[in-house]
Amino acid sequence: MDFSRLDRNRVLLGGAASIVVLGSLLFLPWYALTHTSTRPEQHAWICGTNDFSCTGFETFPILRWLLIAGALSPLILAWIIVRGHKLSWAPGELTMVVGFTMMTLIGYNGIISRPGDTFGVGLDYGYWLALLASIAIAATGFLRSQVGQKRERKAPGTV
Repeated sequence: MDFSRLDRNRVLLGGAASIVVLGSLLFLPWYALTHTSTRPEQHAWICGTNDFSCTGFETFPILRWLLIAGALSPLILAWIIVRGHKLSWAPGELTMVVGFTMMTLIGYNGIISRPGDTFGVGLDYGYWLALLASIAIAATGFLRSQVGQKRERKAPGTV
């Protein structure tokens, strides 16, 4: 194990982004119901409580586990780098893909398809923090994939 292989800035960026995704998913409100909503049952449709806001963890029964697994990707990247594993891809590429996948899932569930009907449902600050943190995880993977390895480019259709 060689910890000198880790770049401190990328470790801080990836670690902070993971903590922000987990923290916003578990504790911060993602969706807020406006007080102009006239149907009281709408509160229970979104997150199962009669509160005017709900977290991402309360709202999405399947997506919550995908986002928790995705938030661990910078930790897994650091483990691969420290251990010096030989990979068939550049270290960081998979973390970048996971970050972009998280960004797409979070973006879709907030911008295109909000829970419940979209009337009276607004996005809260926890949602935006999770979206920015997923972009930071993708950037961490991208920055790591650009380090060190020069690959020979081949013509299309050749092995």
